[in-house]
Amino acid sequence: MGLFSAIKHVFGGSASAGKAPPDRPEKYLFIICMNNSGSTLLERVLRDCRNAIAFPAAPDAQTNGQQFVRDYMPIPGRIDKKFRRIWTEHADILEDETRYNWPMIKKQWRIRWSRNPKFQTASTRVFLEKSPPNVLRAPMLQKSFDQSFFIIMQRNPYAVAEGIRRRTSLPLDRCTRHWIKCARKQMKNESELRRVIRLNYEDLSERSDFCREQILKLIPELDDLDIRKEIAVQAVDGRVRQPIVNYNQKQIALLSSEDFSEINAELDLAPEVMSHFGYEYIRE
Repeated sequence: MGLFSAIKHVFGGSASAGKAPPDRPEKYLFIICMNNSGSTLLERVLRDCRNAIAFPAAPDAQTNGQQFVRDYMPIPGRIDKKFRRIWTEHADILEDETRYNWPMIKKQWRIRWSRNPKFQTASTRVFLEKSPPNVLRAPMLQKSFDQSFFIIMQRNPYAVAEGIRRRTSLPLDRCTRHWIKCARKQMKNESELRRVIRLNYEDLSERSDFCREQILKLIPELDDLDIRKEIAVQAVDGRVRQPIVNYNQKQIALLSSEDFSEINAELDLAPEVMSHFGYEYIRE
């Protein structure tokens, strides 16, 4: 076995000149979840685990990796700021691998991860990242990061469409089509990613023990995970600190009969997606 092969065999990844091997095991955990669907909630309970290394951020601040590598990957807000919450309308750009500089992305992310004090104390470094367009980038992440693990998460389409419209004033049909495009991509991710679990937003509050069990099967090093802890959230009620709560019913109650008709006109074209994720149609 040559030197390069020996190094790769020992450390489970590629070796390059001048790159020091890690001094302890390392894993990469990516939350694959569209916007307005609970990724911030999940990230905030995960980041408090002793082995989870998230990007440093102010208390209760929302952070994601793409903001640190704006020059090395396409980002929705820079492609079309007005429609940054329905970024599947620019999927051709976001899925174009030639627009990504993964060596620089990895370098910049590691610099910021290393500023987390747990970089020195974690027995296994579980690097945590969540950016909503990862729904489209997941295959690239798997290709670019050895020891990559994925949590796919989905949320009720009616609540998602309401939330996006409330924040952007975009038409419900476009918000719903965004959900459908993401859901179809998640079905593909679920089948193609090697180390992956699927959760629903609704499960975080209603089946927290189940969620914890599934996450620990994927990443046992997160054994101090507490999904029921209080976290700060920006919800339909405003900014509050509380355990994870399912806001679907409150948001769905804001929709009118005309709204349901507009949403269903799109969802009726995607029955396989509704069935796959276990969501029922709401007819008003």
